[in-house]
Amino acid sequence: MGRLERAASSWRGRLAILVFVAAVAAGAFLLHDRIEVGRLSYGAVAVAVLLASGGLVVPVPALAITCTTATFLNPAAIAVIAGLAGTLGELTGYFLGYSGNRVISRGRFYGRVEGWMRRRGWLLLFLMSAAPNPLFDLAGIAAGALRYPLWRFLLAVGLGKQVKFFVVAYACYYSLQGVKGALGL
Repeated sequence: MGRLERAASSWRGRLAILVFVAAVAAGAFLLHDRIEVGRLSYGAVAVAVLLASGGLVVPVPALAITCTTATFLNPAAIAVIAGLAGTLGELTGYFLGYSGNRVISRGRFYGRVEGWMRRRGWLLLFLMSAAPNPLFDLAGIAAGALRYPLWRFLLAVGLGKQVKFFVVAYACYYSLQGVKGALGL
């Protein structure tokens, strides 16, 4: 068990993660009227994607923010930042599963995801993180509950998130360029 995994499995580690995520969420909530789409920065993209991937109940349109900022900032930088933030945010589900908390009911669908995780963990994590879907949290929780190695989790999810955010960033960037070209702007 690595140092990070041991810290997250202790009550102090879980409390520290909870306090950090709550502080970021509180800051975003308190400052939400001051953030304008035209003034979004790379840091705002990172915070938005981190909050959205962290499984919080705060509605954060991470893909829309990534798409919008990629049209006026460097789309490659936006994709890399969003991918890294998204990967870090997914650690909340992993650590929930790792800590053994029964956060979700272990229904039939969760059983399927856990079975897929046992057979094809890396592929499942990569494909589910590369596609925008709300079911990834189940895979993250299953990975933690099965004690899937943290470094493999981070690698699979990180690569999947990079694919997703590169596709989103460049699709939006080139779509806007196409519209500008068609309108002669």
